[in-house]
Amino acid sequence: GTAFVVQWDKVYLQGKEDAGSFTFQAALHSSGRIVFGYEEIPVPVLQISASQHPVKAGLSDAFMVLNPSPDVPESRRRTIYEYHRVELDTSRISSRSAVEFTPLPTCLQHQSCEMCVTSELTFNCSWCHVLQRYR
Repeated sequence: GTAFVVQWDKVYLQGKEDAGSFTFQAALHSSGRIVFGYEEIPVPVLQISASQHPVKAGLSDAFMVLNPSPDVPESRRRTIYEYHRVELDTSRISSRSAVEFTPLPTCLQHQSCEMCVTSELTFNCSWCHVLQRYR
């Protein structure tokens, strides 16, 4: 009830099956923490070829747009637009390691405008006329 975990078991690199399989997981905690756990990393991530698909590790904010494909009218082409990224140093990803992301405090943790404005956190809160509240 406090975490959602996705695990990838025995994932092989295409054409490199003899190198061994990868097992890793991502855990999203209700507190906002995100933990990537790497159980088995048989090949250094820096050595994985990016020729077929980009090799990335970390977090990113993005949105997806579905556009009609010009070649096949009934299908759609998916385009992902990334606008913020936190990248991990892939040289540090190894078997039996983990990386934890801890969220920074936000105004959303405050229960009232007064709490936000008088907060020790330096958010530089101000009145938002559109929302009729401090932001």
